[in-house]
Amino acid sequence: MFWDDTDLATADAESVWRHVGLVPQQHGHWPLAARENITLGQPRGHTDERVWDAAERVGMADVLRGLPDQLSTLLARSVWGGHELSGGQWQRLACARAMYREPAVLVLDEPTSEMDARGEHQIFRELRAMAPDRITVVVTHRLDNVRMADRVLVLDHGRIREEGSFDELVAADGSLLAELYELSQDR
Repeated sequence: MFWDDTDLATADAESVWRHVGLVPQQHGHWPLAARENITLGQPRGHTDERVWDAAERVGMADVLRGLPDQLSTLLARSVWGGHELSGGQWQRLACARAMYREPAVLVLDEPTSEMDARGEHQIFRELRAMAPDRITVVVTHRLDNVRMADRVLVLDHGRIREEGSFDELVAADGSLLAELYELSQDR
């Protein structure tokens, strides 16, 4: 696999990682201040303006402003003076961390599984806004969320079974995506 004429098999992993943002399905609940939770893994010297921007983009800024020490609030209820976030808020924080990096490649694995409909809408609206400037890979079982994709890959037992636009695949006879999408709408 190549990225900008570089064979990834021989590329320096650390160099590649600097250009990738990841929101894993099992995101970390780091017992750090909110600021450090967003800037985790990035070189020091960040400005709070960039941190607030990342938080704003994922709908977390108001939550963070409501904390006693805002960005300096420790996110660990088990520590005196610390606060805990809800599952959806932790997930938004993980998304803010990825967006803070401003990566060339953004990989999101079920990035909104713990969010309410408003939070999910905001994340995907931001992803659409960011998409022209980067490669974005979204792994999801919420099929309405793949409508925005330029290209959809449908995996079945770990193998690519279908590839195309959402509309092409939903309209195709015998399409697995069409079958799954129909099931998701039959409620």
